[in-house]
Amino acid sequence: MNAAGRALVLLFVMAGAATVAFGAWGTTPGANGDLVFRRYFDDSHTWGAIFTTTTSGRNVRQLTQPPKGVLDNVPDWSPDGRHIAFQRVDPNGCGPGCETDDIWVVTSDGKHLTRVAHDPEGKGCFGNGRGAGGICRNAPGWSPDGQRIAFTCELQPTGQRTCVIDADGTGLHELTQTPGAGEEDTWPQWSPDGRRLAVQRQLGNRRAVFVIDADGGNPRRISPWGLRGGEPDWSPDGRRIVFTSNEDGPAKVSANLYTVRPDGTGLTQLTHARGGSVQYLSASFSPDGKSLTVSRTPGSGPKGRADVYVMRADGTGLRQVTRAATWESSTDWGSR
Repeated sequence: MNAAGRALVLLFVMAGAATVAFGAWGTTPGANGDLVFRRYFDDSHTWGAIFTTTTSGRNVRQLTQPPKGVLDNVPDWSPDGRHIAFQRVDPNGCGPGCETDDIWVVTSDGKHLTRVAHDPEGKGCFGNGRGAGGICRNAPGWSPDGQRIAFTCELQPTGQRTCVIDADGTGLHELTQTPGAGEEDTWPQWSPDGRRLAVQRQLGNRRAVFVIDADGGNPRRISPWGLRGGEPDWSPDGRRIVFTSNEDGPAKVSANLYTVRPDGTGLTQLTHARGGSVQYLSASFSPDGKSLTVSRTPGSGPKGRADVYVMRADGTGLRQVTRAATWESSTDWGSR
């Protein structure tokens, strides 16, 4: 599709984009650095900012300063550890009651903030229960060379698909994946060699992790439908993919973490919560591949709010990192 055609297609948007996400992101090989996460400031999860911390939980720093009612969400470290991409949800970004869901990038010191993927003035994700002439964007993930960002783009008539944009905000295009009727792809994450993407694919009420080629073709399901797998993250060596099960499924069934090889073999359960009282949310590999960071609820705070943890890559040695009264999740492990 040429640039004019893409621009026309991208003017149509699916109403009612989800504004709460617990994404998990691909990890680049390297030395282990800090953790990044999103902290909610309210119980409705509509206001939140991006924070970083060391793996010991010390030196917690707030990187973004969104106005009240604006949500900075699902952060992802760049391969060099110098930038963080994230989703910003502004309920009045294109006018009163007109929501924008854009992709932003902030430097790791929080000093420089750039809007990368966004709509023209006056257009947005949705407003008054219908499309507002723009795109609903979510779940950004850096390419291993740091030159591109993949993200979920919610469009009409195709629904949720994968879009890619250059890190400087140019070169926007939608992948040519061709899911069947009713199928939607979200949470795209590049493999360490840049040749494939892991995505969360949904068909009706069924959900599973798929691996697709970097151009969107050749989809292959790698997790059982029955696990309701999603939010995938590649290990730095590309040999394993970690994912959540049942994150948004029945309340009395706990969400747990699994790993699987990119060809669908070697399915391994890492956590073993039962009964719905404990829920493991999204996870990310450490750059050295030996550990994971994960958010879990309940944490130490009131009302079952989530905290950030680390564990060994085999699921043992769980250790709490954050201990705030607020909800902290959507964690990603950066390099240094």
